[in-house]
Amino acid sequence: MLKDSAVIDFFSNEMVLVKVDAEVDTNLAKSFHVSGYPTLVMTDKDGQEIDRIVGYLDPEEFIQTLVDYQNGIGTLDDLLSRADTSLDRELFYEIANKYKYRGGDAEAIGWFQRVIDEGEPTDSMSGESRMSLADMYRRAKEYDRAAQAFTDIMGEFKGTTFAEGAEIWRAIVYRQKGDTSSAVQAFKDFMVHYPESEDSSYARSQIEKLTGTSTKTE
Repeated sequence: MLKDSAVIDFFSNEMVLVKVDAEVDTNLAKSFHVSGYPTLVMTDKDGQEIDRIVGYLDPEEFIQTLVDYQNGIGTLDDLLSRADTSLDRELFYEIANKYKYRGGDAEAIGWFQRVIDEGEPTDSMSGESRMSLADMYRRAKEYDRAAQAFTDIMGEFKGTTFAEGAEIWRAIVYRQKGDTSSAVQAFKDFMVHYPESEDSSYARSQIEKLTGTSTKTE
């Protein structure tokens, strides 16, 4: 993305680009609540955040997003002003993600919950928001709360990709918590319930690591 000629030209003429190794300059990374890579934070001349891009975009969309941010379009402030008179759940979801990646957990939780409250309990946007909330608990190391949230999704979204995703993430939560027996059982259950899933090989590898044995059959 940053190697594209149009992007290089944009940063040569329109904006100053400063690359930071977040694993080296950890204080700066923490001050901007950088939790995933790549993250590009646009700031004003005083170093105050205007907005950010998390993940990869194609060059054209990347440049357009930065231009929009420069003009106050699509920023958190812009979205919040629009939400004052809106019932658009997609807008609420976008705001929630803005806060999530800025480290505004309380605000993110509130907006994700608003997405859920304004729609049907088991529609796709509620599913996305429920998964995001459960992942936030996981990232905050609230493992019991995360495991319960993923378990609830498994029960309430049966037959959907949300249930499948929740089951593999529940196993990961147990592993991260250090509950090896629950993690192994959860990974095994996932393989039984979703044998054709692309995550089944991952689940098998995790079982082998946790137990020190091979699950492959002849």
